[in-house]
Amino acid sequence: MTSKKVLSKKLILTADFTGLTLEEKLSKQTNMVKAQISNPTLVPGLNPTAANVQGQIVAVTDPNTGLLHQRAVLEAQTKALTLQINKAETTIKDIIVSQWMPQAQTALTGTPNAQSNAALLLFGIKGQIGGSTTGTGVMEKTAASAPVIAKIDNLHNQQTLHIHNNLTGKIGHPKDVLRVDVYGQTGGTQPADLTTLIANGGGWLGTAKRGKFVSPLTTANAGKTEFYIAVYIDKATLKPSAISIVASEAII
Repeated sequence: MTSKKVLSKKLILTADFTGLTLEEKLSKQTNMVKAQISNPTLVPGLNPTAANVQGQIVAVTDPNTGLLHQRAVLEAQTKALTLQINKAETTIKDIIVSQWMPQAQTALTGTPNAQSNAALLLFGIKGQIGGSTTGTGVMEKTAASAPVIAKIDNLHNQQTLHIHNNLTGKIGHPKDVLRVDVYGQTGGTQPADLTTLIANGGGWLGTAKRGKFVSPLTTANAGKTEFYIAVYIDKATLKPSAISIVASEAII
């Protein structure tokens, strides 16, 4: 007589966390810990212990000190700070538009280099630009258009010029301008114009690219002042068509 074999079906468990929200997962995990605590004999020697995992869950879910509570507090603070930031920015904008701009317009109207000085203050000038602007701010030919050295980043043995258009405050230049060249003079008396700069021993340094020009310097000239003039080169004549006022920075 042969004995009958009993086949043991393999048990494959699933945790079923897929598709649950964070809160739903934590809730189920809490209940699973409670189930282990309530039925300690079903899985002898459970590792890590149910008490250990329960402590980890409490660290996340405790309503007074848990990570979820801390996150809620920070989110509320972030929301409040965002409201304060937006309010502050609106106040600043109103000051510039409603107070500074009328004062600047009154102060500059009718004065020499009014447009250039307005551009130095980074104000736009209504009705001065012909055609549309694209990319970096290319515009039609404008007689009053000239380059402005708006800022110089001064580092050891290097100065970086940021060059804008006096009318737009942007790095683009008129369509009839081929490029923006930069001339420099190291030390000496500040030049009144490009001719004086060259007479003082200065000369062509290079061409600005996308509104920037990096000027390499030497330690031997530390303490001297570097003078710069930006020049629009006319596309048709290949000669200077407009120049900036002199900008300078001490060499470090």
